[in-house]
Amino acid sequence: MKRIRLFLLLLCIPLWASAANSSYVRPTICPEPQSFEISDTVYHPLTRVSVRCADKTALEWAQTHLTAWYGDLAPKVVWGGKESSDMGEGAYELSAGKKEVAIKASTLQGIRYALYSLRQITIAQRGTLSVEGWIIPECTIQDHPDMAFRGVHICWFHETEPWEVERLIRLAAYYKMNYAVIESWGTFRSEIAPWYGWEDGTMTKEEVARLKAIADDLGITLIPQINVFGHATMSRGGAGKHAVLEFHPEYQTLFEPCGGWNWCLSSPAVRKLLPELIEERMDAFGNPPYFHIGGDEAHQPSCPDCIRQDYAQLFIDHIRAMHDVIAARGAKTMMWHDMLIDRADPRWEGFTHNGNDLTAKALLDFPRDIVICDWYYGEAKEAYPVADYFKSLGFPVLACPWNKSYKGTIAMSQNAHKAGLDGILVTLWHHYYGGRLQDSYFFASNIAWNAEASLSARSVGKGYGVSYRPFFHTHLRQIGWDMHTTDPRHTGIYYDELPPEPALSTVG
Repeated sequence: MKRIRLFLLLLCIPLWASAANSSYVRPTICPEPQSFEISDTVYHPLTRVSVRCADKTALEWAQTHLTAWYGDLAPKVVWGGKESSDMGEGAYELSAGKKEVAIKASTLQGIRYALYSLRQITIAQRGTLSVEGWIIPECTIQDHPDMAFRGVHICWFHETEPWEVERLIRLAAYYKMNYAVIESWGTFRSEIAPWYGWEDGTMTKEEVARLKAIADDLGITLIPQINVFGHATMSRGGAGKHAVLEFHPEYQTLFEPCGGWNWCLSSPAVRKLLPELIEERMDAFGNPPYFHIGGDEAHQPSCPDCIRQDYAQLFIDHIRAMHDVIAARGAKTMMWHDMLIDRADPRWEGFTHNGNDLTAKALLDFPRDIVICDWYYGEAKEAYPVADYFKSLGFPVLACPWNKSYKGTIAMSQNAHKAGLDGILVTLWHHYYGGRLQDSYFFASNIAWNAEASLSARSVGKGYGVSYRPFFHTHLRQIGWDMHTTDPRHTGIYYDELPPEPALSTVG
């Protein structure tokens, strides 16, 4: 149970509100801490922060970031000594009193998370024209993550601009996620195969290095993704585009003849090229601990060479080859689940199942260290048998919701705890703006961090029924400050405040 004590001071109640019917909005932290005891009305100046950590680099990190956030009015940071190393990765304690804010953690990551929580409840001193100081409510926090893998899947489309990706990474770190999968939709500028993707792609090696430096500093690990089976077009299916073949028809032999949606699994050239592309991407991302190979929504083969062979065995050999390249670099392979269960199997009715009996049998020959990413985007379910199935076979499993339904996101994420899954990877796809962005980040980060998070936070305020969204807007604005944003279109949850006008009817 969360231990939240609200100390109401009679003098702070507005004259128009009775003590029995007071209205206020309490400070809110995302994700919800394990224990948060707070006074809503007793605030103290933020002038001194004591850092106690087993890693002394945490002192410099705290001073650097507090200065970046609060400028000349930043609190003084002092070293409180070394903390024991038994608190756990990401765990922290914070106590805000009259004299100082004291934080302690075993790791730098714990200090980061403590300061992210601190920033979310710190406000500008009241009563002046411009900011002359900062205040924080009197409170104590004891906190730790309930899941080791807390991630977000980000798509980098042709139209996506680097600032959008940076903002999504920064927000994920702020909400205490520790992994971000970056899927390039034809936008990565390959040096070994310059034709691989759109020529004007904005995902350059220099841009990846810049984003990786930001991510490393904020405590989030970037994971690259290359689709090695379906989605070989590197373009959304409904767009009818192919990031290679539109301008380089000479490479048709690498892809299935029907639409080029699949890589041609029987091609020796594909078997040689894809490992080289994986190695190049791993180098660009600084040899990350995971690599995502996609593997979803593949079509039936149309290549005569593929059809003549045992396609299930081709599939097994292909995935194993990619896995072995990744494993040789000391990383784990991640893969979507849907092609690995038979669409005709009644056990998976109502869930995402795109495979057949051949691909389902192939699964049984896969290395058991492949991380299965179980995606489901429908309404809430009482049970999630797909995740249970992969877990029973000995695979690590991540729950992967998408906020087509926020209730589905909540239920699937909560089930991840009950079923003993290995983490949560929330997917954004093309919704890195708007209400679905809010809901995806808020609900997935809350539940990944805290199995008992109170999701009544859709209405965290009393009396006014204030939702979590104003807090989200504030957090997104803080990210904008960190990025030194100057373009109005780079602010808020929508790029344009007014939607396009509908076309006028010419009838009549």
